[in-house]
Amino acid sequence: MRNDELSPNAPDDAELRALFDALPREEPVRAGGAEDVLWRLKHDGVMPSRARRRWPVQAAAALLLLATGAWVGWHAGRRGSIEDLLARNDLTLSERVLLLQRAGSAYVTAAQGYASATARVDSSAVEIASRVLLGAAHAVARSQLDAGVAARLTSVLQPPPAAAPPRPTIWF
Repeated sequence: MRNDELSPNAPDDAELRALFDALPREEPVRAGGAEDVLWRLKHDGVMPSRARRRWPVQAAAALLLLATGAWVGWHAGRRGSIEDLLARNDLTLSERVLLLQRAGSAYVTAAQGYASATARVDSSAVEIASRVLLGAAHAVARSQLDAGVAARLTSVLQPPPAAAPPRPTIWF
């Protein structure tokens, strides 16, 4: 039982229904009110927002950007490499000399790294290194690029001729 039912002035159901029916069913929307209602519905999750529907497009764009960056980085890193320069046929003579210098420096660095990594002397590595250097000296001598330096280098790298038996030394 409610308190308003006990009061002598309590309206009956018919009167209440008439009062409710007299209330306005719509109200004019103020300026910007529709946007507020839409924002509230999207914020509460009742209505999906456009940002939620665009995530596949944004993810695809991010993957495309990542793949493009990786390809550009790989291509830029490869462009000046020794392997790329060796494959080119349009190098000038000075560019080829610089390429020869870079390749030689890379070879010496690799040989030093190998020597540092091994605890013992590897006779096959020493043989390979001497053969490569000897071949390079012969190629430079054939091209007549060194003004006699390659011939001296070749003579130094040649294995020594069979030596005569050592003569005994007498110490006093």
